[in-house]
Amino acid sequence: MGRHRPISAPTVLLVMSLLVVALIGGCGSSTSTAADRSDPALASEESTTSSSSMTPPTAPSTSSDAVPATESPTAAPTPTIAPHLPRPLSPGLAGKVIVIDAGHDGGNASHPAEINQLVDAGNGVTKACDTTGTGSFDGYPEYAFTLSVAQQLAGTLRAAGAQVVMVREDSSGWGPCITERARIGNEAHADLAISIHGDGNDTPGARGFHVLVPVATAQNATMVPAAQRFGTLLRDSFPATGMPVSNYLGTNGIMARGDLGGLNLSTVPKVFIECGNMHNGDDLALMRSAAFQQNAADAIAAAMGSYFG
Repeated sequence: MGRHRPISAPTVLLVMSLLVVALIGGCGSSTSTAADRSDPALASEESTTSSSSMTPPTAPSTSSDAVPATESPTAAPTPTIAPHLPRPLSPGLAGKVIVIDAGHDGGNASHPAEINQLVDAGNGVTKACDTTGTGSFDGYPEYAFTLSVAQQLAGTLRAAGAQVVMVREDSSGWGPCITERARIGNEAHADLAISIHGDGNDTPGARGFHVLVPVATAQNATMVPAAQRFGTLLRDSFPATGMPVSNYLGTNGIMARGDLGGLNLSTVPKVFIECGNMHNGDDLALMRSAAFQQNAADAIAAAMGSYFG
């Protein structure tokens, strides 16, 4: 075997230096790789955050913000107004005395002292003489609607041979009081009387017509059965106008009322009709139209014809 040559000190120092450099270089490379390489969990979170901030969710939104700014809101459908189709009237109307009471009056609002005076309501209590009535939110008043229907009803009944008594002929006055409205029918010995109104109910979705019939008091007891019969005939006749039966008051379009002086004080058969809800957009669209007003008059006349046979 040959002898080993001794390693000089300078050579040892050189080798050791190279080893130290190699080790330092390896540590530096390892640190750099850790910085460039993401932890799988962190990488997933970053990816999700980035994606959700740039890509809108695919699920539909129920908020109004989901509607593009360029789209217009969908307009509510306009209710269908039935064309005016005159109804054949019973010959039984000829010679009958009919009192038509158009609700409220145009001067009521300017006569608060007069219409707020207390009068007998026929049920043991007193009530205001009259009220201003209701109307649409944009100013179409109940008293104008009721007079229009009343005038057209009067024309239809007169053409059928009836004798018509109007509680009011225009909208220039105030009242009359509920006591006077009942007295007019009583003194005319009316065969039938009707008070025409429009409602003003703010319950969401409340719409439709309803008929108000009396309950027996000391003064009206003898006429109540006849009034209730006419009320049923009117309820059955009125849907042909296109106005639905009330969904918020009454039962099947009929409501008995014991607090209305116009019914309590009447000795002749009398009912009220709320032709629709003027605070409901669909009802109001009908009530504003001339065709509906004529159809309402015809429906009332047809019910009267059926009543007299």
